[in-house]
Amino acid sequence: MGSKGDDEFGGGHVKWGEEEPEEKKARLEEMFMVPGEVTSRRKKKTSKEDVQQAKEEYISLDWDDIFPKKPKERLRWLYKAILGAKEGRIKPAPLYDIIAHRKFVDGLKGSIATDTLNLIRGHLYLFSPKQQKQLTSNNFELFRKYAPINVLDSDEDEADAPPLPPPPEVVVELKDKKKRNQVDEERRRREEREREEERRRR
Repeated sequence: MGSKGDDEFGGGHVKWGEEEPEEKKARLEEMFMVPGEVTSRRKKKTSKEDVQQAKEEYISLDWDDIFPKKPKERLRWLYKAILGAKEGRIKPAPLYDIIAHRKFVDGLKGSIATDTLNLIRGHLYLFSPKQQKQLTSNNFELFRKYAPINVLDSDEDEADAPPLPPPPEVVVELKDKKKRNQVDEERRRREEREREEERRRR
């Protein structure tokens, strides 16, 4: 139906409006067709070490993962979480919510409870002043049961009591040998800085 007219270039173009719909569709497809290319996307190969490192660096803040853990595992988790908060990988607010929850303290006894409290006390600066006050008050069960106590004479006022001594450094045994070496190295650096600070003071 569409009559092709000869134009000055010798191509037989169909006059406007006289083209069949099928012809128009075929012409438009041909005109806008892009030659296909075959490309391959290479997947980044992940080694077992990379997977293990990602697994170690991941710190779960899910209550369902943390609260069922055994006390020793909760202490290890807390150590990793505090390191993560110091490095800025996790925020202190959700960490505080977990620590302050009564289920986190359930089952903590003896040296594990003391180490947990000392780990928290040693890193109070990570939390807001209000959170610090809560973590060092008798409302916090772990503090109430395991915090060191100042002994006062009967004639001394509580307000005049000396502050609590700083918490001792907590050493948490990690499962992975490489991680343990990293912690040992960090401890050595800290001790060297402390020695250097003492030399400067003298």
